Amino acid sequence: MRSTNKRFISALACASAMTALAIADPMGVTKTHQVVQAATDNVPARSAGVDVASWQGTNLTQQAKSGAKFTVVKVSESTNYQNPHAQGQINSAEQNNMMPMGYHYAHFGADSNRAVQEGNYAVSSAQQSGLPQGSYLAADWEQDAHNNTNGGREASANAITSFMDTVHNGGYNPMLYSSEWLLKAKVDTNKVTQKYPNSLWVAAYKTMGRQDQPDYNYFPSMSNVAIWQYTPNWRGQNVDGNVNVLPLSNKSNNANQANTNTLNVNTNGQSSSQAPANPVVNTSNKVVDTNWVKQEGTFTTGGAINLRTGASTNSSIIAQLPANSEVKYDAYSTKGNYTWLRQPRANNQYGYLVGRANGQDWGTFKIAPVANHVTKPTTNTAKPAQNTNKPSQPVHTNTNNNVNSNWTKQNGVFITGGAINLRTGASTNSKVIALLPTNTEIKYDAYRTTGQYTWLRQPRANGQYGYLVGRDNGRAWGTFKAGSAAASKPAQNTNKPSQPVHTNTNNNVNSNWTKQNGVFITGGAINLRTGANTNSEVIALLPTNTEIKYDAYRTTGQYTWLRQPRANGQYGYLVGRNNGNAWGTFKAGSAVSTKPATNNKPAQNTHNNKPATNNSNWTKQNGVFITGGAINLRTGASTNSKVIALLPTNTEIKYDAYRTTGQYTWLRQPRANGQYGYLVGRNNGNAWGTFKVGSAKATTPVVHQNVQKPVATTTNNNATWTKQNGTFITGGAINLRTGASTKSPIIETLPINTVIKYDAYYRAGKYVWLRQPRANGQYGYLVGRLNNQAWGTYR
Repeated sequence: MRSTNKRFISALACASAMTALAIADPMGVTKTHQVVQAATDNVPARSAGVDVASWQGTNLTQQAKSGAKFTVVKVSESTNYQNPHAQGQINSAEQNNMMPMGYHYAHFGADSNRAVQEGNYAVSSAQQSGLPQGSYLAADWEQDAHNNTNGGREASANAITSFMDTVHNGGYNPMLYSSEWLLKAKVDTNKVTQKYPNSLWVAAYKTMGRQDQPDYNYFPSMSNVAIWQYTPNWRGQNVDGNVNVLPLSNKSNNANQANTNTLNVNTNGQSSSQAPANPVVNTSNKVVDTNWVKQEGTFTTGGAINLRTGASTNSSIIAQLPANSEVKYDAYSTKGNYTWLRQPRANNQYGYLVGRANGQDWGTFKIAPVANHVTKPTTNTAKPAQNTNKPSQPVHTNTNNNVNSNWTKQNGVFITGGAINLRTGASTNSKVIALLPTNTEIKYDAYRTTGQYTWLRQPRANGQYGYLVGRDNGRAWGTFKAGSAAASKPAQNTNKPSQPVHTNTNNNVNSNWTKQNGVFITGGAINLRTGANTNSEVIALLPTNTEIKYDAYRTTGQYTWLRQPRANGQYGYLVGRNNGNAWGTFKAGSAVSTKPATNNKPAQNTHNNKPATNNSNWTKQNGVFITGGAINLRTGASTNSKVIALLPTNTEIKYDAYRTTGQYTWLRQPRANGQYGYLVGRNNGNAWGTFKVGSAKATTPVVHQNVQKPVATTTNNNATWTKQNGTFITGGAINLRTGASTKSPIIETLPINTVIKYDAYYRAGKYVWLRQPRANGQYGYLVGRLNNQAWGTYR
């Protein structure tokens, strides 16, 4: 299965589950995506299936051609992550006549209240991604740094069933996925299957290598199994392989329907399925109709805001609405410093969200033109200050000498409202451990105000701490969870969702601009800034293929800037062209006026991308290359050429030619506007990834066996190693290298909480290196300890 950052599964790993059960109407989760009927509604027993996450891309044609009849797509994780490729993967499954299913990567452990929150988030995410109602939606309950599996068998089972109840009430068929070992050791599965028979999706592997067909001699010795995940590498495609023990159907709407096991497989007396009792729907939020002022309107959130079951910060969270979510409300009520909006939902239920705090709007109001409507509360558009911290190299040693002085104790949870640096000390001069993305949930144990900043202290491994800004001049850079604090609140106005809105710093934001409504798709990573100037603060780094709607452009010097309308009358600015070269693609027909002229027009991040020498002496070949590690895409076939983007592991690149220069074999990638990108495909004949079989129309470049990752000659990679099979969870960003040396090339930078399986360790000076087995008999190497201090957690 998949966590947010990486995919690591073994015989001891855990995942998600599903079941052909009766389903009720949704319990009040707003549908933001039109539900469609799946191409296939039924899958016979002993059919092949796969499960996928964000890193596998959206094209599932290869899996369908290999015989997969169903696909389980990761839709969400915790309460703050949605798979950006989920909708594309579900669409691809349907187009290839595979039955789509979904799974949610759990963080709730044995906490039933959090399980309900994650269940609502999973249902909302599934609906937004287009997963048809009635489909299977599993809880992927794994042993993970974010998922406490040691809360007790009964408590864990209670939390799991709470999640499944929520999924069931949301209109989906719930399942539970995990490894055979974890389910037997940590969960009272009888309690789960009593309510949801035949609902288990169990991982149990014969081998960690390639496996094309299930070997039923290794079928998990458990009852109530619906799906068996038997391999992490199905048919050599690096996807999990599954087989359904029972027939699967996403049409199970009959409350009396039985789902019996029809296979002649040893399931240890697995009983026939019986539809579960319908969990009681929470209707407590119906009694909030007093003191409400009727008003029909539309509210657009200016930042992430919690939608709750009642008009109180103590009410349960249904979902976290991202910035620019459009909510239709029918009434409002002011209680204390909050003005609450009431959103009508399914089954006569309501959702509640804060629209204003202390008279300040948390978004934009549109009031319907009805005579008896009252005006909305006075708008105040004051906005929190922008996060201007700049990320630097991750370091694992605290550098602030005063990390524990003058701190106020407080246990709480903070959800970042924008990208914020986690540092080794409470100072903007301290080194950066990691750049926390928007909606990251941080547990802190103390806070301190120094100058304009209020810092939060995050406990980390081995008695270390991480530090992040929670407020700037009293304005929150995110959301402090209601009721999470054990002491007084840090600074002012704590328990409220705050949107880091970025104040424009360019004094000429509206002068000398040419009006033009258009759509621009970034050709590489491009900064979105608060002004049309490279010295302006960065709001966000837009990844490749981000679609931006702009309303005007302006040329200043070598750059043509595009202006993007944002919330509360603000703008974002990005470079669309450099010296007339586009840094992306302008959608045909999107502009209402003529497009910017050659010396005056906005985008592909190629930096004058085609040196004349790059198109001579190339061998034509149309093929597909999948990166085996992080590889730079450059503007020319030279290590001195500028980097367009750092391609992560498993990126699929289409190339049209190759050329060998010295030790490197370069691949040429056609890009927008007749430009090219260049990347190394081989080093000294060793492949830095996988060349897709049959994809080339000519001979494959260089006659050498493909190797799954970049390899460099290093010393001590296989000598003086102590054998030990274990699992290591990174405590911060750590480089994975081709050898056990800090001078060895970097394969990729592993983010915090990455799970690594190692087979040996080696001590070299102050470092203890861990060896990670990889494809084709290769290894990756990472530091596990420095001066005897662990850089993570050992399992």
